[in-house]
Amino acid sequence: SAGGMLIFAMMLGLVSDAISEKVDSLRKGKSEVIERNHVLILGWSDKLGSLLKQLAIANKSVGGGVIVVLAEKEKEEMEMDIAKLEFDFMGTSVICRSGSPLILADLKKVSVSKARAIIVLAADENADQSDARALRVVLSLAG
Repeated sequence: SAGGMLIFAMMLGLVSDAISEKVDSLRKGKSEVIERNHVLILGWSDKLGSLLKQLAIANKSVGGGVIVVLAEKEKEEMEMDIAKLEFDFMGTSVICRSGSPLILADLKKVSVSKARAIIVLAADENADQSDARALRVVLSLAG
């Protein structure tokens, strides 16, 4: 009986650890996005807020849509910045994922092949560096 309780306690600990890891993975934006016909935004800049607003207004006529943002920022930080916009997205949901648009595994994580549209945002740095990075992102999409 004591052996059975010990085995049960060990199993409970393993299951608890697995659930904690899964929740942590979801919180940090490491899980795969299972969407299709969504708008995918690659990158982050100060212009993202107005872009999200315009896309939400455009999606209003069809009852909303899904926008996925992939950027090299923490998911929680992106979600806080979007929440600060204090804008009613009118049925459009915004999903944030942390990763690089230059890494194929991260692009697959946001269902790049099933996206209706892909928008590459230029970074808020100097124009030449920003253009070069945007071009590398476009080339990684083609490859």
